[in-house]
Amino acid sequence: MESEKKSRKSYWGYGIAAVYTLFALATLSFVAFTMTQKVELVSQDYYAKEVTYEDQINRLRQTKDLDSQVTCELSPDGKFIKLQMPPKMASVHGTILLYRPSESALDRELKLDPDDDGAQNIPTAKLARGVWRIKVLWSFEGREFYNEFIQKV
Repeated sequence: MESEKKSRKSYWGYGIAAVYTLFALATLSFVAFTMTQKVELVSQDYYAKEVTYEDQINRLRQTKDLDSQVTCELSPDGKFIKLQMPPKMASVHGTILLYRPSESALDRELKLDPDDDGAQNIPTAKLARGVWRIKVLWSFEGREFYNEFIQKV
């Protein structure tokens, strides 16, 4: 009977070591995976933009108080994004930011330069297919305004 006890080994120590080893390997694998993922900030100067956000709130308030709003729509053939400024506001100045949420390298900034009817056409030929956030910052008679649109190209 004693010889049976001596010949039977207990492997519980190996089991605990295997569990700890698997846990350590899983943790290291997860860390390695997360280190290879691309991390993009919404903008590189997010802190400076946050400090001036009160100005943005004022722009949004002034835009909301307008009698008619800026419109943004994709042309029927899909070749242009048409921005239409409110009537009597064709002589505005500003910028259009074409912001790509999924890839900041594709972001583009254009000058807001509407024609005499207050319309500006943005060609979509050089834009990657997908969702774009169009941010329009514009001024008229010393007041600043801001509009934002989501457009699928």
